[in-house]
Amino acid sequence: MKTKVVKKDIKAGKKKKRGRVYLAGAGPGDPELLTLKTKRILEEADVIIYDSLISEEILSYAKEGCEIIYAGKRSSNHTLPQYSINELLSEKAKTNNIVLRLKGGDPYLFGRGGEEAERLFKDNIPFEVIPGISSSFAVPAYAGIPLTHRDYASTVAIVTGHEGEHKKKSTINWKGLAGADTIVILMGYKNLDSNAKNLIKAGKDKNTPCAVIQEGTTLNQKAAVGTLSTIAEEVEKKGLKSPLILIVGNVVKLRNTLNWFEKRPLSGLKVMVTRGEGQAGTLAEKLKKLGAFVISLPLIKILKDGEGIDRTKIDKAVKNIKKYDYLIFTSANAVSAFFERYFLKGMDARALSGKKIISVGKVSSSELLKYGIIPDIIPSESSQAGIIGILKDADIKGKKVLFPQALKINNELPEFLASKGAQAENLPVYETVVPEESKEAMREIFDSLKKTGKNIGLPDNLDLSSFWVTFTSYSTVENFANALEGVKKGLLKQVIRSGVKFASIGKKTAEYALGFGIKSDIISKDVSIDSLVDGIVSFYKKGDNI
Repeated sequence: MKTKVVKKDIKAGKKKKRGRVYLAGAGPGDPELLTLKTKRILEEADVIIYDSLISEEILSYAKEGCEIIYAGKRSSNHTLPQYSINELLSEKAKTNNIVLRLKGGDPYLFGRGGEEAERLFKDNIPFEVIPGISSSFAVPAYAGIPLTHRDYASTVAIVTGHEGEHKKKSTINWKGLAGADTIVILMGYKNLDSNAKNLIKAGKDKNTPCAVIQEGTTLNQKAAVGTLSTIAEEVEKKGLKSPLILIVGNVVKLRNTLNWFEKRPLSGLKVMVTRGEGQAGTLAEKLKKLGAFVISLPLIKILKDGEGIDRTKIDKAVKNIKKYDYLIFTSANAVSAFFERYFLKGMDARALSGKKIISVGKVSSSELLKYGIIPDIIPSESSQAGIIGILKDADIKGKKVLFPQALKINNELPEFLASKGAQAENLPVYETVVPEESKEAMREIFDSLKKTGKNIGLPDNLDLSSFWVTFTSYSTVENFANALEGVKKGLLKQVIRSGVKFASIGKKTAEYALGFGIKSDIISKDVSIDSLVDGIVSFYKKGDNI
């Protein structure tokens, strides 16, 4: 990660009291293993100085205006040497209230937090230590390996696999270490083979079970299993890289039974969630919980004041709101765009008395509730077809219907209303465009269809046959196709032929995708996020391998 600095305005000559430094552990990688206290300090910090294994997701908790500095170290590759980090902490504390030193795992377990704390004490700077969940026990747990077990292990030893370069010779007591039932060696990629040989030489049986876990607790987690004499070879076969840890002991035998993390329904799957800005959360969270690696790529940016939106027409509809018999909302965006304007013009909920409010589903209904409005009608099927099913037997001839909507929509409902003799007014209240940053991300993912996604955090050796793209609306389909063609002409066809799979929410979205040559492998039964996720899970339950 590159250093990101967002400068704050500091009045010249204004003296600040000496700040406090927090030495905190961010845990082993899974953002949900962050402690509540560390999260709170993340949100309050004026400066964050972080290491290489800290994810963007964790850093996203930082407040606006926070100065974020990368000080990562991996093996011999140091962005900043340790003495510079010590000095930086001291200097930043003199001009800021809260300085957070954020480290992977736990700051005091092979994290050099003790050295940093010594420097702060020397400079008379207040500090606190926030322990973090260490990879030494979290990674084995995610890999199905308990470090202790009544039948296999009563003692555990944790050791660094990479001693300080200032040491002329190793100070590790390999003979004493070999007597432990379970041995965990951290940061040992470079010396994996020699560490294994040292244990054998110290008296550990060469046939002792071993496991090496790469990027444990993250969706990139990979593992190799062998014995002390074969583990280096197994790691090379699997192509595992740093960061990784080595676990030695009979507890490794339990991995086949207890390996829960890698056996989740969608483990190994990579899914691109193509929803609007700020709207990918629910779908992304559900997929992550089931083990999928999720890329949230917003393909829809909502513009409530775009060139295609006629504010005069909206204001006229608001002014004459009493004349309408029905208001129909088929998206949460339509709800927010319409009622923001509605209340801005001085109207309130009393003017809606006697009108039938129709909401397409739960999300739109939740948005209506924010404005104190409970819909009269919610179809069981969350789609325009569901609304048509509700109204097909209703007497709406001559009824005045206001339909706030996107600039471009599926015309099924407006055509139905016209056929029933309703006086329907289609009112565009927002339009959608593709965010510029998403176009660049699309280029990184699909340009030349490379077998890696390293630049955006995807697992190495990306297998496109296990890569999915989700469509939740017409706009996501259209914007996906247009963005690909914007990267390179003919790229859409290449992606379709590459083995990438597609999941569409509902039949209408799938039909729309087919118009671009995209055949949906999954079409959700209902127009809902839950149904879409269930469809992907069912796809693999039928025997298709990820």
